[in-house]
Amino acid sequence: MIRILIVDDHDLVRTGLSRMLADMAEIEVAAEAASGEEAIAICRKQCVDVVLMDVRMPGIGGLEATHKIHQFNPDIKVIAVTICDDELYPTKLMEAGASGYVTKGINIEEMVTAIKTVAKGQRYISPEPLYLFVQ
Repeated sequence: MIRILIVDDHDLVRTGLSRMLADMAEIEVAAEAASGEEAIAICRKQCVDVVLMDVRMPGIGGLEATHKIHQFNPDIKVIAVTICDDELYPTKLMEAGASGYVTKGINIEEMVTAIKTVAKGQRYISPEPLYLFVQ
């Protein structure tokens, strides 16, 4: 069972992801957080395998939260989830310790693939922003 933490400052996004992932046999939504600060606190207290981390949030954003989580527990895999297509984001997030990068435009099957891939210790980059790495 892969234990997931969903982090997004929008309640509707967290709820939607949580409900879609609840139907997946190998995935358990362990917790939800509305901020980077809350995500860090949850990761320190609970056993979480993968964090779905929104990049842009008020307060500590996804980049800084990813870096802090990776510093104290590199075994927790972070997948950056974003609407951004800024070419600096995927690179900066991977440097901060993210194991994956997906855009909010993907379907649930691709999200599950990303989760399973990073849970196995591999990296996952959504096909959408792939062109950012080949320039």
